Amino acid sequence: MLIERIGADGEPSILLLRRAIEPGLGAWDLPAGYLEPSESAEEGALREAREEAGLLIELVTLTGVYSSKHGNAVASVYLARPLEAEPVVLLDHESSEYAWISRADVGRWLPRMAFSSMALALADWAAGRTGVPRTG
Repeated sequence: MLIERIGADGEPSILLLRRAIEPGLGAWDLPAGYLEPSESAEEGALREAREEAGLLIELVTLTGVYSSKHGNAVASVYLARPLEAEPVVLLDHESSEYAWISRADVGRWLPRMAFSSMALALADWAAGRTGVPRTG
């Protein structure tokens, strides 16, 4: 999911996590994960933000659905915002560090992304695109 915070300058930035596990060890990713039994996509997004980043969030909108042929997966990507004005990220064992990146910096981060579908979601956010079917 795209967890967006608004800085003091009024500019948005997105949370990225460096993966401490395979697949994609050492590369960067958006907070995400698999659904648990009987869990909705929205409930899963809220849980993953808590588990992976220690953040309580509100879901703002569904920004897109991204498929990965290589990973045989489909991801519903939401735009979310932390409930706290100054969010404190608390990483779990799946991540080794985090970064908040601005729209202007997205191009530098795309080659560092672990998964092409999440890179597409990040690129779409930077370009202001939503709801466009994309495969990675």
